[in-house]
Amino acid sequence: MKNITETTHNLENNHEEPVAPPLNERLGDLLVSQGIVPRPAVEEAALRATRSHKPLGEILVGMALVDERDVYRGLARQHNLAFIDQAEALEIADPTLFKSVPRRFLDRHGIIPLSKTGETLVAVTYDACTNVPELAQAFGVHRITYRLTTPTDFKRIGIALELGISMALPAGGDKNGAGSREVGATLSAVSREGRLFISIFEAIMLEAFSQRASDVHLERYGERVRPRIRVDGDLRDLPGFNLTVEQMTGIINVIKIKANLDISERRLPQGGRFSLNTKTQEFDLRVQTQPALHGEHVVIRILAQMTEQIHIEQLGMPERISTVYRRFLKCPAGLVLIVGPTGCGKSTTLYAGLQILAKDTTRKVISIEDPIECSIENVQQTAARPDLGFNFANAMRVFVREDPDVVLLGEIRDTETALEALRASQTGHLVLSTLHCNDSVDAIQRLLDLGMHPNSIAGELLAVFSQRLAKRICPRCKVEDTPDPDIMREIYPEGTPADFKCYRGTGCDHCNGVGTFGRISVVEYLPSTSRIRLTISRQLPLDELRAVALEEGLVPIREHALELVRQGIITLSELPEMFTLDQLAPTGYKTSSATSH
Repeated sequence: MKNITETTHNLENNHEEPVAPPLNERLGDLLVSQGIVPRPAVEEAALRATRSHKPLGEILVGMALVDERDVYRGLARQHNLAFIDQAEALEIADPTLFKSVPRRFLDRHGIIPLSKTGETLVAVTYDACTNVPELAQAFGVHRITYRLTTPTDFKRIGIALELGISMALPAGGDKNGAGSREVGATLSAVSREGRLFISIFEAIMLEAFSQRASDVHLERYGERVRPRIRVDGDLRDLPGFNLTVEQMTGIINVIKIKANLDISERRLPQGGRFSLNTKTQEFDLRVQTQPALHGEHVVIRILAQMTEQIHIEQLGMPERISTVYRRFLKCPAGLVLIVGPTGCGKSTTLYAGLQILAKDTTRKVISIEDPIECSIENVQQTAARPDLGFNFANAMRVFVREDPDVVLLGEIRDTETALEALRASQTGHLVLSTLHCNDSVDAIQRLLDLGMHPNSIAGELLAVFSQRLAKRICPRCKVEDTPDPDIMREIYPEGTPADFKCYRGTGCDHCNGVGTFGRISVVEYLPSTSRIRLTISRQLPLDELRAVALEEGLVPIREHALELVRQGIITLSELPEMFTLDQLAPTGYKTSSATSH
């Protein structure tokens, strides 16, 4: 196939391109004649369309007077085009055609090639007036047959082809509730508005899945609705979803029903969960609603159920730290902690260790998780059920009676769980867990704040690994960069090293134009030497403990981050987003109180 960027807009004379026929009937008249919407409603919508300078169809859909598909069926008839829905399009779609054209080009022109037969290319679009002759030249055909679909189905078709699935979101439901729900199984029993809201919700989630998003945010500011997704730690707008306030309200109701929340409650925050499946992967979704000034906001945390093995080498740990981590997995007893803020990959690091433990047939490994993100052979995994009173602490009390050698505890959240974790390590079990805190030294203070005795911490703690996640520079568009002088003054207050280099991504199709793709762990390791244990048992101030740890071999997380910058793996601009002024400054260098606050 020819390179799409090298084609021209002019076809040779023997290339037959369809020209849009004259309009036979106005859209409003079509919908009225078919009995889909009454004429007074069309006239009111026409007035709104004139005032807002928006298409009549968009206004009718926004007013929930008509189904989006009915509007586009009418447009198809008006323009003498065939209408096609998502299921029909995916039945005839050839994924190789879709993947052979740059996604940016298809998005810009609002067109997707579906199939090629002889001299004819069948393409789907949501714009009845579209005409993209470049595709005919690129695929070496004489004509393009356009099929019209709705904007929502168009987006779902593109995402389904990109993900390599035959149908979008075939099943979903709450794993912990009363069975699973089919997202679209009861469409015939739902109102037109309900079908539209379900369809838009599915499209948003598919877009999030395809872009590797960790969270979906639905926000409202007055009459403006702002859908966003978090990818590699950064929030990005979803410009393809121009939602009305009515649509956002309907989508929130769909989410609440799936998460078993009260749809009538809009004054108080609510939390729930459910799961959705594509043909290739299962996703556990955590929902949190928030009442706000202009109406409810919703955040959905996406937890992809991992199906592939996670290897320690993939985490990005320095070799000296990965070697130590592997060694602690062989210990007969004690507590190993992975610490850091929310979303820094702590669970992934634990799973990488669990994969190694699962290969040891001489030991029994039990895990208590919330949720179970990855099914691992030879590991007895259990999901916490706080709604039934089965929490981490209760599970630990029960599991130590089941003759385990290793227990993975998803998270230490409270005093009771911390106490049970230390007790299990005291009774001859290796306990792996996570803790929310700023760095490895701060983890000691966090355990003390939870009421743990200093001697118990000193006696049972084997090691603390602190980590962050940094965005990787896209390898396909990486170039050398000029260091930001303000950041350099924070890192090297005494002067920049002469050989210092840093890099950035310029943006390409592979990284969606943002210059980064994927993330890597930035790690530090706090050993448990005799001197550090003595310092912990004496409960000395945190600054003194940190000073002792540095003398005992602690390499600050800042040093690993700088190593990744120099290697061209992460950008220099990542560092202020990960560290405070004191953390970014050299060891022993104190920032002034004026700049620290």
